[in-house]
Amino acid sequence: MENFNYDKLISIIVPMYNVELYLEKCVESIEKQTYQNIEVILVDDGSKDNTLEIANNLAKKYDNINVYMQKNQGQGAARNTGIAHLHGEYVMFIDADDFMSTEMCEKLLTIMLRFRLDIVECSYQEVFCLINTMGYVYHTHVPEKVILTGSDFYENKPILACWNKLYSKEYLNKINFKFTENHFAEDVYDISSVILHAKRIMRIDKSLYYYRKDNVSSTRNSQNLDHKIKLGTDKLFIAEKLNRLRKELGTSGYMSNIIVRNIFGAVFSPNIFKLPQYRKKISSSFNEYGIINVLYENISLKILYQLFIVGFNRIFFHKD
Repeated sequence: MENFNYDKLISIIVPMYNVELYLEKCVESIEKQTYQNIEVILVDDGSKDNTLEIANNLAKKYDNINVYMQKNQGQGAARNTGIAHLHGEYVMFIDADDFMSTEMCEKLLTIMLRFRLDIVECSYQEVFCLINTMGYVYHTHVPEKVILTGSDFYENKPILACWNKLYSKEYLNKINFKFTENHFAEDVYDISSVILHAKRIMRIDKSLYYYRKDNVSSTRNSQNLDHKIKLGTDKLFIAEKLNRLRKELGTSGYMSNIIVRNIFGAVFSPNIFKLPQYRKKISSSFNEYGIINVLYENISLKILYQLFIVGFNRIFFHKD
């Protein structure tokens, strides 16, 4: 380690819902960090399996773990419960079915302290644990190790996820940050907002977070129709909320791309939009959130071309 003040406490918040198969590996990756001044906040979001029992056993094994329970309110609410109970000067989030490189905390904190940042971001890699295979590594066009304002950082198309970043708690307090509750796909709005309000943010081009792709119960992979309907309508909710943020901040560019992408993601959902109950809910949400006007204010030929490229990469290269 370099010569910095490494007595800083990092709070790592882990929302949990029916993750009995994955939680231990996630927590072990935290406990094996090369930087050890960490508190772990496990928040059970009304799990119906043995998640809570496993979490309590882990808390007995490690004295830096605290476990909290709440009725099922969604991942955003669970993260907010974690924020309400943290003690650290720096904050990280990790999904309970994912895991971290042993160097993640050390490397991100080193950069955070050296450059006095609000946020520092790293790359991440997909992993297929069931077949023991590593997948695609997600880099971005954000220049590495350059201090940027949030708006400049955002226009370089960062990763709009909460879990590949370290945050200054002072900064999160300053902007009164909270996650959107009771909605799927909330990261897209919440992390857009937290990035765009930042004054000093940096990225390092090193993959330190491992994103599990073979959790069939995750929001992304669930085949439950009600689940898919909620995901589709929530994408429209987030698109409208992003559009209000765009107007508030006087920005467009990449945010317009994300807004249109959310709308298209809700409408052009293969094998499900043809179902009448899905179409009915999407149509109702179109009216409720004024999506026609939102689309009109953001769509362009450039964005349509960019989304075509995204779709091409997703179909042929399995990239998002």
